[in-house]
Amino acid sequence: QSIVDLNGDDPEVYETIFVPVSKLVKLNQPIQPIQPPATRVPTNQTNNSGSNQTIVVNSKSDHKGVVVGLGVGLGVSVLLLVLVSGLLLVYWEVDLRKKSKQRDFEEINRQENVGHERRILKQLEQNLLLADVSDTLDKYKIFEIDELRKATDGFDERKVIHGSVYKGCIDGKFYAIKKMKWNAYEELKILQKVNHGNLVRLEGFSIDPEDATCYLVYEFIENGSLYFWLHENKRKLNWKARLRISIDIANGLQYFHEHTRPQVIHKDIKSSNILLDTNMRAKIANFGLARSGCNAITMHIVGTQGYIAPEYLTDGIVSPKMDVFSFGVVLLELLSGREAIDVEGKVLWASAHETWDYIDETEKVKKLMEWIDKFLQTESCSVEALTNMMDVAVACVNKDPSKRPSMVDVVYVLCKSDDPFYDTSGNEFSTSSFTSR
Repeated sequence: QSIVDLNGDDPEVYETIFVPVSKLVKLNQPIQPIQPPATRVPTNQTNNSGSNQTIVVNSKSDHKGVVVGLGVGLGVSVLLLVLVSGLLLVYWEVDLRKKSKQRDFEEINRQENVGHERRILKQLEQNLLLADVSDTLDKYKIFEIDELRKATDGFDERKVIHGSVYKGCIDGKFYAIKKMKWNAYEELKILQKVNHGNLVRLEGFSIDPEDATCYLVYEFIENGSLYFWLHENKRKLNWKARLRISIDIANGLQYFHEHTRPQVIHKDIKSSNILLDTNMRAKIANFGLARSGCNAITMHIVGTQGYIAPEYLTDGIVSPKMDVFSFGVVLLELLSGREAIDVEGKVLWASAHETWDYIDETEKVKKLMEWIDKFLQTESCSVEALTNMMDVAVACVNKDPSKRPSMVDVVYVLCKSDDPFYDTSGNEFSTSSFTSR
């Protein structure tokens, strides 16, 4: 009766039948995990009986499909990204090469333009220099630059005489070839209006068309500089040679100061700029600092320590008296055999003042003999001649330029020192007659 009550009177086939029990029965079989319910997807299709059909979808299979779809999509995206990146990289590299070629092309054009402009400027400099000295072109020879290169073995260092001056041989004749470090116009301007036996003669010049460098070609002076003979050569100049050299230098400076218009000031008189020829006659060289005009003031102080006049060093005053001062220092070198400035930095002209100023006439001879070159003490020269030159030298290096003598006075006094020896021809003398070992 209880089964009927629970299940009804007319149960259908395959319908679950409920059976009442007095107590629960133990089940020894393991409990299976509950599977998630199948998803029922309703459809609009109708079976033959006209009822709605339900499609059951497995959720695990659906999850796998989603994963596969995402993987395929991600792979395609990565592939597209790689392709696009590759295309961009190729485009960037091509564009970079194109721009690089364009820059190279522009740089080449710029360099060509700069080179062309430089060539034009150099040609203009050359033309301007030639125009400045056009009135001297018939006076001086214009050398080809290849001639100078050949004469100096390509300006080989072994051909250097001093500084930027080379010894070169052209057609069997030796020349001193000076490479200008700055504009040659001023030096050429000075040289074109001077002509004197005690000045080194300019033979010609050359201009390198490649860089517009100017080369001045001078006569070659065989016996080198006075500095070499006084301070480096073992052979010593005798008194007659020293006096004659001093008069030659004085004559050259007198010509500068008295016979050029406008007046020329050398500005760099020193023993290394005095050259001696085969007859031991002195010639003034190196006109790089020479200027026309006098009594000027400059802020650009140039010169050699020990030879620079005090007023030029402190106030920049340019006048002929600065050449007189430097000449006085050279006279002191000739008398003492010492350099213009010693290793301790003491200048020769200051030492001369200390020796010569404020002493009695009776003490002068003694002081002089202590001060002059010891080689001259063995010479048969008169004390009067030595004293005379010392007086001139000390007067020339007076600190007050107004108290210095003119070169006219200097030449006059020096020529009176030893009249019998002085012969202007110079042909009968040789180096040996003016030197002793």
